[in-house]
Amino acid sequence: MAELERLADDLLLKPWSPVHIEDSPFLLKASFSQAAYRLMLSDLSSVWWEEIDSDSLKQRAQELNKRLKAPASAFCRHLSGLLEPLLRNGGHRLLPGFTCQPAGSGLTVSLRSELAGVPFYWAFRCVEAPLSMVSSHMICPLLTMVQALHRQTADLTLLLQRKDAEILDYKESGGMLSRDRLATDDFNAVEFKERFIAESLAEAVAVQDGGMFNPELQKLYTTIMAAKASRKRRHSSGEEDSQKHQPCLGEAQEAVTAETEKEEVAPAAAESPEVKKQTPRKIRSAATVSSPNRDAVKQKKTRKGIFS
Repeated sequence: MAELERLADDLLLKPWSPVHIEDSPFLLKASFSQAAYRLMLSDLSSVWWEEIDSDSLKQRAQELNKRLKAPASAFCRHLSGLLEPLLRNGGHRLLPGFTCQPAGSGLTVSLRSELAGVPFYWAFRCVEAPLSMVSSHMICPLLTMVQALHRQTADLTLLLQRKDAEILDYKESGGMLSRDRLATDDFNAVEFKERFIAESLAEAVAVQDGGMFNPELQKLYTTIMAAKASRKRRHSSGEEDSQKHQPCLGEAQEAVTAETEKEEVAPAAAESPEVKKQTPRKIRSAATVSSPNRDAVKQKKTRKGIFS
């Protein structure tokens, strides 16, 4: 039970990765332990999930692969070695050997690969995710990301206006540009927003295949979830959160770094001595997002952007 709880907490820190199963785009996130896993899958219309412990994992493996005898850890390591490398570096990859088929309100994702030189079959039997799970993994993080990016835009706007004031001071003091082509107009926030809506918004709205989760936004997602986890741990330990502000993103960076260190490319299960083949019959970061503390904001009367 404790292992599944750790998987649930770990999955919260995993960003959504865009993948393709056959010709269909999905968002996928998965977390593996030594002999259990938890994953979520979405086609932006529905969200599915599956959680399986070591006993169920071994039972399903024997059900689908009668020629293989191995501990549950060997099967889980093989599945992790196939999936986790594909989810790194922003996703956007075709999952080879995977097929999907609706199963009522659920979704079955089938896999065919090789383990110890023998065909290996697996089925992720996902069910519809409850609303609370969709909210904690998708809705709330995305709303927080929108708020963070809006704040970043405001900070950058203020920085540009200060730069314009600095340039004006140089000009009034007799400063001259060495190259005329470097001259720029004063930044106008209203005109910039209007131009963005007219020229760039349509392109952003057209993204419908999960491409909105690019690597930079995945880093932001992971940092936000790490900050929330840090706040939750402080509250559960009885510490008072005296300052009503978002947890220090430095703590989030430490959590993301620890998470990254745990992620290692799993060794190929085919090389494991635990896997025994019976007599055959004919048949794959934290980047992190940094933010200044409150005291620096008060001293400088400005804040740096989220990604600075």
